[in-house]
Amino acid sequence: MHQGDDVTSQTGRQQSTDEGVQSQRYQDERALVDLTVSELQRDLQRVEDQTRIAQQDANNSRQGAQQARSSAQQAQIQARQAQNQAQQAQSQAQQALNQLQQAQAQAQQAQNEAQQANQRAQLAQGQVQQVQSQVQQAQNEAQQANQRAQGAQERADQANQQSQQAEDQAQQAHNHAHQALTDAGQIRTTARQLQRA
Repeated sequence: MHQGDDVTSQTGRQQSTDEGVQSQRYQDERALVDLTVSELQRDLQRVEDQTRIAQQDANNSRQGAQQARSSAQQAQIQARQAQNQAQQAQSQAQQALNQLQQAQAQAQQAQNEAQQANQRAQLAQGQVQQVQSQVQQAQNEAQQANQRAQGAQERADQANQQSQQAEDQAQQAHNHAHQALTDAGQIRTTARQLQRA
């Protein structure tokens, strides 16, 4: 073999070696690129999954917010209704309080009138008791007068009986006197007849 052929052969081997190294480097770089692309694809898939989850969470949050807003609006309406009812109840309570105060004033007035009526009743009761005492006294006096009248009646009856007896005796005396006068007349007649004879 000649020296030129050796150089050529050595140069070919060197080129072959360089090409092998470059091929290996290219394959390594390609593998690195593929790995990087795979990692990027995985990261992108993970980001897309997280994005979908975040989107779903956002949708759920938006629906929850809408429900919360609807509930808040309903609660606001109910709060207004409750406030109106509370105001109405307060107005009714104030009206009831006014009526209670009026009833209390009327009760106080009725109590005052009842006290005055009680005082008048006590005064009338005192007057009734006084009149009752006077009637009792008059009744006692009437009973005494009745007893006195009864005694007078009894005495009058006795006097009447005595008068009747005296009248009877006077009648008898009158009759006796009349009879005596008659007898005297007859005696006088008899005496004149005797004188004429």
